[in-house]
Amino acid sequence: MAYNESIETRFSDEIKALSGDYWLEEMRDGTPMLIRELADRDRERDLVFFEGLGADTPHFRFLATFSELEDTHDQLMDVSLPNRMAYIALAFEGNELKEVGKARYGAFDGDAHCEFAVAVSEQWQRKGVASALMQHVMDTAKRQGFKKISSMDASNNQHMDLLAKSLGFTCRNNDEHGSKIFHEYVLQ
Repeated sequence: MAYNESIETRFSDEIKALSGDYWLEEMRDGTPMLIRELADRDRERDLVFFEGLGADTPHFRFLATFSELEDTHDQLMDVSLPNRMAYIALAFEGNELKEVGKARYGAFDGDAHCEFAVAVSEQWQRKGVASALMQHVMDTAKRQGFKKISSMDASNNQHMDLLAKSLGFTCRNNDEHGSKIFHEYVLQ
């Protein structure tokens, strides 16, 4: 998606500190957002984002509840290996830059298949944040040599199911470990 100079100016302080790839995009409603790699300097911002997702969201996104949020968060912050990647979406709420979404993938060493998770703050949902994040995650996974990307989600997570279908994922029920939907995409 194209962006104009005013959007770049709005995010200039954040962009100056970047060493990797980033994307300036507009949400469906025209709100500008910056998508970039998760960095160690995001630890506090990311923890605030994660805590703000609400009690049910970890179950939907990760099929688990987290009794030790900080330990789980430390694991989710670790993207230092070549088989892991995470991107965050940032947008302004007033004059404060906030994390509004996050998408990641991970795989075991040597796997050609990676798993993903994506989450967007409730007030920023249905604006194209998850779609944009997932497109960058999928593109990166493909560049890194992965052949497939997938997730196992709660069957009642309709937002995830709609997102996956809109991105071209195949979807099938998997009742082996409870009522789940398996979403898979072949990276070409």
